[in-house]
Amino acid sequence: MPYVNSVHMVQRRKTRPDSAARARIAPAAAEDTRAQLIRAARDLFLEGGVANFSLREVARRVGVSAAAVYRHFDGKEALVTAACTQGFEVFSSYLVRALRAPTPLDRLLATGDQYRLFALENPPDYRFIFMSSAGEIGHGPRPDSKRTSTETLTEDATFRFLVDRVRECIDASVLAKDSPEKLAVLIWAHVHGLVSLRLSGHLEPVGDEAAFSELYRESVQRLLAGMAP
Repeated sequence: MPYVNSVHMVQRRKTRPDSAARARIAPAAAEDTRAQLIRAARDLFLEGGVANFSLREVARRVGVSAAAVYRHFDGKEALVTAACTQGFEVFSSYLVRALRAPTPLDRLLATGDQYRLFALENPPDYRFIFMSSAGEIGHGPRPDSKRTSTETLTEDATFRFLVDRVRECIDASVLAKDSPEKLAVLIWAHVHGLVSLRLSGHLEPVGDEAAFSELYRESVQRLLAGMAP
């Protein structure tokens, strides 16, 4: 019988991550998949609207099974709503930068500037949350709701941010006394029109981004001048 030196034998074992390691890895992987599903849902919706939107196609683009989508979302509506919510979270992260400005008017103007930056730096998100049907992306008033359109708007945190900037300008006598919500809607419609025209290419003749930014700021300043006391 051959002699075996068991002292110097190295026993090779398959290593597996322990349960704690798996617990750390799993959430990160799940979050990554969820983020990919949200991006894919947004892009697919922009391409074909709600009529051509399907969870199966979203799953195919991400490389998971259709059943896997339900591990993260209850269904199509929940996924589209999550994409809308994420878009507004990104938008909010831009708006809060305006609070660094020193005066009420400066903060209102900075809010307009951040609106432009968000739109031009995040075109897919902007198109999805502001150029899609509000009802289809889960951001409009519910059919059974008795709230007015203004009441619905004022519950939106990003719109409330603009209302607050308008209100402090009214309090500082920079803008004439009026409904802050009404003036906020007028301002929103104005800046949305400008950036939408830019994104769709209609304002390309204006020039580069610097030239558009200058036109945009002058336009907003003239609008606010018309609202002064």
